[in-house]
Amino acid sequence: MTRQQPVVQGGPTVGDTLTVVHRVSAPYGALVQPRELTDSLVATLVGVPRVEREGDSVRIAYTIAVWSPGEHELTIPGALVIIPGGTVDTLPDATVQLRIRSVLPADAKPDTLTPQQARPWIPRAERTATPFLMLLVPMLLLFGALAWWWRRRGPTEAAVAAPPMSRVERLERLRRWLDAGEVTLVVDHLGSLVPGTDEGMAWREAVAAVRFDGTAEARLRALAEEGLALVAGDTVSR
Repeated sequence: MTRQQPVVQGGPTVGDTLTVVHRVSAPYGALVQPRELTDSLVATLVGVPRVEREGDSVRIAYTIAVWSPGEHELTIPGALVIIPGGTVDTLPDATVQLRIRSVLPADAKPDTLTPQQARPWIPRAERTATPFLMLLVPMLLLFGALAWWWRRRGPTEAAVAAPPMSRVERLERLRRWLDAGEVTLVVDHLGSLVPGTDEGMAWREAVAAVRFDGTAEARLRALAEEGLALVAGDTVSR
């Protein structure tokens, strides 16, 4: 598992919002879960980190608001990488250098600046029921029209349930799906059809070993063909 140093987008001042991009290399099918920032004196996380896969790596974008002027070293906690099969790998922490500019004049001392006066309170808007009354009349007309249409439409016919598909029909449908390239869908449906014999158990174990392996498509297709043959043989024996 490899990682890259985070990249900062934008030159921030105090109070600005910026994005820190961190890219890590993760195998296909792995789940990458970022961890939240903890250094709230320098920056505060805004929203949930965005995770996007870019080829063989994962892009993690942290949107943060910065508060302390000067040069700082912000720590990005290492992400959790959950590999298919249950293995959990915690990446090491990364650091990013931040240069945050102050919003105060450069030639003035902070203790000599006079704070601005507070803004006056915004008066509350006057509450009125006029919009509700204006919407009430169209809503009553709409409900009246729907009630009239419902009474004129007559009784509804009860839906007739379609008969369940036989094993032969389900097998033919799976073959059509396989011809269309839906290998994963076929394997998932075969799990409930393959008999519980020794051959069937061996087939299920072989499928579980390559089900989430993106590089084993040919092997998964061969297992789909084998599963169809097992189901066909079991159907004939019945």
